[in-house]
Amino acid sequence: MEKKISTLSIIIYNRDLAYQKVSDLLHNYGEKILLRVGYPMKEKGIAIIFLVVEMTTDELGALSGKLGQIDSVKVKSTTLKI
Repeated sequence: MEKKISTLSIIIYNRDLAYQKVSDLLHNYGEKILLRVGYPMKEKGIAIIFLVVEMTTDELGALSGKLGQIDSVKVKSTTLKI
């Protein structure tokens, strides 16, 4: 299956509850992550993570699904036409 470039926007609404779980999961996909930018908003208790990844659509779906199963986490993905 063909690898494609995609972006993921991840919002963590409860940093204390979910940040470590998200970080651990992303570590497992480290070789597929081209760019990771995080913006912790400590005063609001949330964090925003932006990723650029290179993976198959199946892998993207699996990652998005696993992230979406974590409480207090919302994720949106977009596959780029490059």
